[in-house]
Amino acid sequence: MKKRIAIPLFSPSVLLVVAYLGIGYVIYDKLTKVERGGGANAANTPAQFVPSPTSKFASFDTTPYFMPDYEDVRLPSRQPGLMLAAWYVEADPAAPAVILVHGLNGCKCNTSVLIPAGMLHRAGLNVLMFDMRDMGMSDIEDGRYSAGTKEYLDMLGAWDWLIANKGIPPERIGLFGVSLGAATALNAFAAEPRVAAAFVDSPFADMQTVMNEELARNSYPTWLAPGGVLMARLVSGDDILSRSPLDAIRNDAGRPIFITHGEGDKRINVHHARDLAALAAQTTANVQTWFVPGADHVEAMYLETPDYERRLTEFFKTVLGEQT
Repeated sequence: MKKRIAIPLFSPSVLLVVAYLGIGYVIYDKLTKVERGGGANAANTPAQFVPSPTSKFASFDTTPYFMPDYEDVRLPSRQPGLMLAAWYVEADPAAPAVILVHGLNGCKCNTSVLIPAGMLHRAGLNVLMFDMRDMGMSDIEDGRYSAGTKEYLDMLGAWDWLIANKGIPPERIGLFGVSLGAATALNAFAAEPRVAAAFVDSPFADMQTVMNEELARNSYPTWLAPGGVLMARLVSGDDILSRSPLDAIRNDAGRPIFITHGEGDKRINVHHARDLAALAAQTTANVQTWFVPGADHVEAMYLETPDYERRLTEFFKTVLGEQT
């Protein structure tokens, strides 16, 4: 009679792997879930908008940047099957255009999008603001963000729409983004060589680094990061390390990029902008920088408003031209 050999169903090593993956899922779930709708900013439109009442800049005067005549549109992402909510504000059909995109858990109704849009509009440029997938009023894909590695297709969908529907040539369209939107804009800039220019506020340079920093900020050990990356692939098929804003510098090909970052940023450390600038110096990419003392995350536009407006509008009017 053959002797049966008992093999433990759950060996310590298997239990450790299961536990690690389980914690990885918790990390992935916590850090990638996004909210749809506009939250406290839901009532904002280009015609009239105010900062969130809980914001430290709640008293900021937004009236100079109101844009009363705007078009409410839905446009397709470059990824088939996804429609995006957008606002288009025309200053002059012969003028260049800038596409603006928000940060994580934001939408086009955030003042960090509407204020720079208003600055550009009153300088005579057309502006297009849109909600990334799963946020604002755009289509829901899976309720999670993918660190700009898929959202860049939404920005390129907006870029395609301007060319096809407003007749604006590629060399007259620029990109603007804040925070996650800044990384998204840089990914779009890297992927589409016909994008003319990008102005980014508070970007991250490397997803692996910012993920480690985000884990530490939320009191998680950084060695859990690979588990979160793996669960992103297993659960949603997202490879959140597949694209990097650093590629915008590597693929610059002489196209202008402007990077601004607050030196007091506690959400995305200013070293990310410095890392992008350092790579630009090595590769001779066409990059300008402005580091703002004392500014926290995406605060420069509120703290240094006249200077921010001057730099933003002069950059795009110089690189995109004015009216034709």
